[in-house]
Amino acid sequence: MMQKLVVWSYFLIAGIVASFGPIGLFREDDAFPRYMNTSVDPCDDFYEYTCGNFKNVHPLNKGEMNVDHFTLLESKITEIANLILSSQIIPEDPQALRKAKSAYHACVDSNFLNERKHPELAIVEEEGGFPMVQTDSARDEVNFGWDDIGRFVGTYGVQMIFEVKAYASADDPTKNVIMFQTDSMENPALFRPHFELNHEQIIEKSFMEMSGAGTYRRARSVAPFDVYLTQLAHKMRTATRSLVSDEVIESNIQKMANFMRGVYAGGYPSENENIIPLKNSSTVTLKDLNEWTAQNFGQQVKIDWVQYVESIFKFTGLTMTEDTEVMRFIGLDTMLYRILNLVRLTHPSVVKDFAMTRALLYMAPDGDQESRQALEEYYTKINVTNIPREKYCTRKIIDSVGTAGLSFAVAYEYQLRHFNVNSLTKALEMIRDLQSSFEQTLKESSWMDDKSKELALKKLRNVLTIMAYPKVAEKQSKLNKFYQNLRICKWDNFGNMKRIRAFKLAYLLSQMEKRDRAFWDKSPFEVNAYYNRANNRIIFPVGILNPIFFGTSSSILDYARIGSIIGHEITHGFDMQGAYYDPDGSMEPWWTPETRLAFYNKSRCFVEQYSKYYVPQTDSYINATITLNENIADNGGVRGSYRAMKKLLERGGVHVSHNFTSDQLFFIGFGSVSNFIS
Repeated sequence: MMQKLVVWSYFLIAGIVASFGPIGLFREDDAFPRYMNTSVDPCDDFYEYTCGNFKNVHPLNKGEMNVDHFTLLESKITEIANLILSSQIIPEDPQALRKAKSAYHACVDSNFLNERKHPELAIVEEEGGFPMVQTDSARDEVNFGWDDIGRFVGTYGVQMIFEVKAYASADDPTKNVIMFQTDSMENPALFRPHFELNHEQIIEKSFMEMSGAGTYRRARSVAPFDVYLTQLAHKMRTATRSLVSDEVIESNIQKMANFMRGVYAGGYPSENENIIPLKNSSTVTLKDLNEWTAQNFGQQVKIDWVQYVESIFKFTGLTMTEDTEVMRFIGLDTMLYRILNLVRLTHPSVVKDFAMTRALLYMAPDGDQESRQALEEYYTKINVTNIPREKYCTRKIIDSVGTAGLSFAVAYEYQLRHFNVNSLTKALEMIRDLQSSFEQTLKESSWMDDKSKELALKKLRNVLTIMAYPKVAEKQSKLNKFYQNLRICKWDNFGNMKRIRAFKLAYLLSQMEKRDRAFWDKSPFEVNAYYNRANNRIIFPVGILNPIFFGTSSSILDYARIGSIIGHEITHGFDMQGAYYDPDGSMEPWWTPETRLAFYNKSRCFVEQYSKYYVPQTDSYINATITLNENIADNGGVRGSYRAMKKLLERGGVHVSHNFTSDQLFFIGFGSVSNFIS
């Protein structure tokens, strides 16, 4: 028999399933009974019993990667947001909402988009040319250094070579520091099985695949992304009235692709890599980086880290100084050295080609008819669904799988007219029940010693839960002030999207000024939930606070669904990674060695169990070591929500329907939704 950890729902489910009696009759307005396959014995296949008919109710359409409750709810949220954005501007609308509506109307005005030929030309002219379609002599004159790279990032909101972010300080829970990463270290949201990737993620995935295909060769020109890049280059050749040949363009694409491969590989080491290390501390300053760069490269690398970072932060209103701190993680000096060395050995024209190509491809859906047609052809070749323009524009404005953008402005109207704000009281009551449940579980745990248990209880009580949408979305004055510097033009969709992207990046980077645990770094319309270890914070966007996850006719089903998701997120604070963040969010391991060893020993049963699960789609077994934290969180979530449901029942007044017991209804509810959480 497997040993118990904090979580034991696997066996609890088995016990409850075994007690199932005859199936009762269902009302037509109930959602979950339609998904059940009642011809199956729940003791034999509980998943098929609760979800076996889902594929018949919601068949997978051509071009769709998958369908589940996350994608279905995301579609409903998008429909409501589209109603808001497509409506006419009225005098009562806040200025911020007017900007959102104007951006949407500009985005869907295909006639106007098609009349403006080559909008990308404005960027080419602003940047002094596009080397990819220039002659060799013109390319030789290109000067594109680190200041230009930083300016490009700040202006277009597209990360280049380094991903620069404001990140929680490991030592001080009141401040943030700068964190540098490369594209090879973190690739945002490329593996989201419940959502179709947005355009920017598709482009990033394409870059990654191209960079991993080996050295660019002419023979690879038939690959869809190579064809797409060539079409872009030919279009810009026409726009700039360049006379360079196809062969020259292909050669330039080859050089850019090989540089890009180096970026994704983490840079280029020297033959005799003898790196002078950064000082051994949790952070270094920009002054330290300047001195370190000079020690390792002398005058061969021309970068002033203060100016470079200042360019990236150009729209944040913040000032970078030599004392601005950067997180020093293990391997930072090697990563920086290899990237600096790669850029040092690459001609500036190639680096500029990389930056401009990346920016232009990000903005391709908002180009003219020729640009959009080429993109649609590329999507078709790689089996990505071309969504209607109205849906694309809506998702772009509300950032359904992204960061803030204009989503707060739309959330104002959503919470005013399309969401029952009184339901938040019910949600908060559920969270209190869950915290009480987890407190009871922690007190009863045998694998934690007293010292670790005391800190665990302190951390649990210090969990910050923020729900639905930020406070700024509730009041017109605050909302208008938040967006006052974002310029939106009804006639300039291409420019709007560039400015929105830059605004989003500046908003995220603005956290360098101060650390706010309640900071919203996600769109309120995401159908998901998040736990942030560094801030000991849980975010539940309004997107997921809707049926089928929450707000159904049965409180028991709510506890089973959204309750298990909340419990999942809470559990992340107490898993192997959560053990490195103390109650205040500082990176300070708080488990004793004895507790760590006990956790490891007891977690082996999860590795053993999940390693036996075969996934036909990938023709492989689950790597349960990699998925351990998520598996524990899933189990911890359902156990915590089950105990919380018991507290709900103790208060009374809960109606149990469908001829099921409360326990049976709870686990059917849990089994009837997908439980992927990021």
